[in-house]
Amino acid sequence: MTAHRPRLWRIAPHDETCVRRLSAALEVPFLVAQVLVARGYSARDQARAFLVGTLMDLHDPSLLPGVEEAADLIVAAVRAHRRITIYGDYDVDGVTATSLLWQCLRLAGGSVDYYIPDRLEEGYGLNCDALRRLHEQDPDRLVVSVDCGIASVEEADLCGELGLDLIVTDHHEFGADLPRARAVVHPRMHQGAYPFADLCGVAVAFKLAWAICQRLGDGRRASPQMREFLRGAVGLVALGTVADVVPLKDENRIFVRYGLASLAEQSGLGMKALMKAAGLEPNRPLQAEDIAFTLAPRLNAAGRLGQARLAVELLTTDNPDRAERLAAYLEQLNRDRQKLERRLFKEAKELVNAHPEWRERGALVLAKRGWHAGVIGIVASRVAEHFEKPAILISLPPAEGLGQGSGRTYGEVDLYETLSR
Repeated sequence: MTAHRPRLWRIAPHDETCVRRLSAALEVPFLVAQVLVARGYSARDQARAFLVGTLMDLHDPSLLPGVEEAADLIVAAVRAHRRITIYGDYDVDGVTATSLLWQCLRLAGGSVDYYIPDRLEEGYGLNCDALRRLHEQDPDRLVVSVDCGIASVEEADLCGELGLDLIVTDHHEFGADLPRARAVVHPRMHQGAYPFADLCGVAVAFKLAWAICQRLGDGRRASPQMREFLRGAVGLVALGTVADVVPLKDENRIFVRYGLASLAEQSGLGMKALMKAAGLEPNRPLQAEDIAFTLAPRLNAAGRLGQARLAVELLTTDNPDRAERLAAYLEQLNRDRQKLERRLFKEAKELVNAHPEWRERGALVLAKRGWHAGVIGIVASRVAEHFEKPAILISLPPAEGLGQGSGRTYGEVDLYETLSR
């Protein structure tokens, strides 16, 4: 077994007088005040908002670029009884975003379904074959992407050629060209028009749902039924926010704080069944660690092994028997995922150990036939941590053809920027 160096905590330079003043003003320990100052929260009100922000502190959804156009189009589609298809992603962020918007539109009386691409066969994001099939089934439908689509320029152009209305909602990095969709919703567009850029996909979907609920109410205020839905939906937002590892500040911190309580107290049948299957005690306060290490891996297992639709069904079902069966199945999928992960990690270490000179390189790029494409990302994380350097793992096909790869960084290396050069 390889011994690892203990983690070293580097304390950022700080003004001790400022720290003591903040500690006294907020009545918090010196260490807490020190962390707040190091993170840029040196003013009392700013630091208090960080620590105890409420749902009232969430930013107005109308500030989110593209959300008003998207909400208007969706409400018009609901009222015209058009089919609306939510095109999601297979990770927890995408699954929760799909579930949240599906529930919102069903509550609004919409005719709505969802499409989750197969991770192993179709890969990430919008794809032309799926869009053609959706158009053939119903050319008048409206497609709304969640947690994907911002890089799908070619796919959006195809929608334009087919006459298939497309709305894109996403939070990922984008290039110079944006998709030519009916509306594009993204927190980083328009150079800081939205006060907080680090929302995850389900948080963007929540903001869109909020804007839809306003329009279905009196224009500015949602109906009591829709307000109750939005309060409960923060549980789904907390799931995606923690699972997607976005910074826990500003709105994200509020979503997680209130979402953890919502998950414990107002969960649907599927989430309750998943908690039970995972061994979480009912009605006890949940922690972010419960999402990160217990709930998210089980929901992710469905997508990693090509069955993400089951995770959406679990989060949206109102059938208790079906919820228990789905939760038990996801529990088994997670065990299967763990076995695959252990085997691939062992094989990756053996590859490196067979070539000692690779340890001297700045990064590791490993490839092998037969590696399961659904788990190479999480194994890449373990390889990077184990060998203390960025790692890219590639699953090669049984015969000729392109492999599927996933990379994880280590330390302060910006892997995306490095690979984009």
